[in-house]
Amino acid sequence: MRSLLFILFILCFCPRTEAQDYFSIMAWNVENLFDTQHDEGKRDEEFLPEGDHRWSRYRFFKKLKEIGKTIVAVDSMKPVEVIGLCEVENDSVLTCLTERTPLRQLGYQYVMTHSADERGIDVALLYAPLRFHLIAYESLRTPTRQPVRDVLHATGSIPSGDTLDIYLLHLPSKLGGAQAETHRKAVVNHILTHTDSVSNARQHPNIIVMGDFNDEFNGKRMQPFQKRGFVDVITRQKPGTYKYQGLWSILDHILVKSTRLHYSAGISALPFLLEPDKTHQGQKPFRTYLGPRYNGGISDHLPVWMRIKM
Repeated sequence: MRSLLFILFILCFCPRTEAQDYFSIMAWNVENLFDTQHDEGKRDEEFLPEGDHRWSRYRFFKKLKEIGKTIVAVDSMKPVEVIGLCEVENDSVLTCLTERTPLRQLGYQYVMTHSADERGIDVALLYAPLRFHLIAYESLRTPTRQPVRDVLHATGSIPSGDTLDIYLLHLPSKLGGAQAETHRKAVVNHILTHTDSVSNARQHPNIIVMGDFNDEFNGKRMQPFQKRGFVDVITRQKPGTYKYQGLWSILDHILVKSTRLHYSAGISALPFLLEPDKTHQGQKPFRTYLGPRYNGGISDHLPVWMRIKM
């Protein structure tokens, strides 16, 4: 069985020579990807079968299959090698996603954080082990008065011979007033202190910080990244990653700090990720819930992607 899976993985990730001319990465907030079981000590009651959202196994596995479909569809040439997911609950969710959907044929492995977030929301990194050789990973916890989500730092090598340091984050939202703002600053400062250390330790640092920043790149909260020399590869891409009251914005970013990497990037506005915006015209992300009402979609965010030229 293992030899069969290995051959299948080789076929999937090495389909043609031209497809190996780049290494692909994506980041996506998948909107409250909870399982249907209660996690002790976590406030996940609204996403239980008896909770306000009436979250069921059918709805859970439907969402998993559609997430898998999206991951496969983001790149028509070959499977994406590294996928960062925000708003995932636990290992059970990732096990179901990688082993009980069509993604199981691609052999993805994953690492994730297990933060002190009160709702149990974490981030996870899926990766293709034959294309991204995981060297090390760690969960970065920022000391704050109230728990915030951990940041995942993964180091790995890619077929070009380059080493990537990938930071996957989901920053606190702008809601919550001064305290939330203090938490955001603390997390950003913690990340930048860590990336500074990596830059000093590597001969040729290739640092990628990605995920849901809950802010535009030109916002004041993102200025510390700009001052450190990070470039947002998603800036000015269309249509945006999130739509609020009829206006698109880019809250999900892939920031790069490197003198060696050459890349292209974009936002995946796949047709099945969108629905008509009946209130403000145009289209909007096809989200799973509208308040407590089940909407049947996949996420309220669109995925972002990056291709590193070899």
